[in-house]
Amino acid sequence: MISIGGVIGASLFVGSSSAIATAGPGVFLSYLLAGLIILCVTRMLGEMTVAAPDAGSFVAHIRRGIGPRTAFVGGWTYWVMWATILGIEAIAAASFLAPLLPLPFLAIECAIIAVMTAINLCSVRGYGEFEYWFSMTKIMTIVIFIAIGGCALLGFTGYRTDIPSNLLAHGGLFPHGGFALMASIPAIMLSMAGAEITTIAAMDSTHPAESVGQATRSVVLKILIFYLVSIGLILCLTPWATVIPGRSPFLTTLQRLDIPFASLLMTGVMLVATLSALNSGLYVTSRVLCELAESGDAPRLFLSRSANGTPRRAILAGSVIAILVALAGMLSPDLVFAFLVSATGTFVLFDYVLIAVAQIRLRRRTIAQGDHPTLPMWGFPWISYVTLALLVGALLTMLVATTHTRMEVILGAVTVGFIVLLEKGTLALRGAPAED
Repeated sequence: MISIGGVIGASLFVGSSSAIATAGPGVFLSYLLAGLIILCVTRMLGEMTVAAPDAGSFVAHIRRGIGPRTAFVGGWTYWVMWATILGIEAIAAASFLAPLLPLPFLAIECAIIAVMTAINLCSVRGYGEFEYWFSMTKIMTIVIFIAIGGCALLGFTGYRTDIPSNLLAHGGLFPHGGFALMASIPAIMLSMAGAEITTIAAMDSTHPAESVGQATRSVVLKILIFYLVSIGLILCLTPWATVIPGRSPFLTTLQRLDIPFASLLMTGVMLVATLSALNSGLYVTSRVLCELAESGDAPRLFLSRSANGTPRRAILAGSVIAILVALAGMLSPDLVFAFLVSATGTFVLFDYVLIAVAQIRLRRRTIAQGDHPTLPMWGFPWISYVTLALLVGALLTMLVATTHTRMEVILGAVTVGFIVLLEKGTLALRGAPAED
């Protein structure tokens, strides 16, 4: 449920509108390819986690496969990305609640962060219970949407749709050309990111190898089905040219079907999605920061855990950064906040590239030792190399697609360069030799 909740979020319910507007009906192929890439990355994570279930999160597997210096960079880029997401989601959640609460916007943001921090401080079980129900709400929303859309498509609701016209009447399947399909893939992959959370959550589970193995075998495939079926229904029931970027295509479709209270219901779902992202973000940032501290890549003060096992200081560090990012969104939305959002936009793809490289190297090491993985990556080495090539291709596509995505890659590279310099400085202070 945690892995499903991490992947199905606001980016599906709202962000899919931009992908549809960019690529037209052919965006279905973009979602299919992006989903297959995520499926392969998750399988790679499954292979490495089952082989070494006590190693830690995906950062530990990067450390095993490539080396400590690369793990330092990969771990900190991931932490910075999620810390930024915390502030963004706090702003989003506050925007949903602001019309209902007679409080200053900043006070609502701080209250939301305080509540989610308290949940994470209470216990690991508290995080898991809330994320379970958050995830269940999102899954049920998609299931209900698919049921309503399926009935409409079959004519059971009285709604008449012209599928050929919806798909072909506004420039055909590929109205903006084939490149638009590739240009939409990076954003779609970012919306699907979150499968790696299973390896982080596994550190707190009783049987990590069994838990991750089960997730990688079935959950991501179910997520892929959720995405493809729901996007397919939207394209069949709604003319793609009427989809407005930034407005939920799910809501647009439900309103075309005259579903009562659709706007109110989708607003509630969006609020749940943002709270889920906050809940996951606080959990992820705290565990990654604690793991970095265990490896000597972060101050050891973040190793402190309460009696119930929660890393209190690491959780509070994420909460403080969330408040600072939210403040930046209010005080400097066009400079500081815009920089933070753009600088972290490529970090998931960057870490996925590191995961693919680590899996390839670890698998070759396993073969050289005469062993065989319990949960092997399919079609090794060819599918692993193809996945790696597609991940690099997604980054290169961002570099040439639009000015905005090009700036994301450039600022992301600058931020990674700064983290590399930070690692070199930390290495020099410790007097440790370079190992990778």
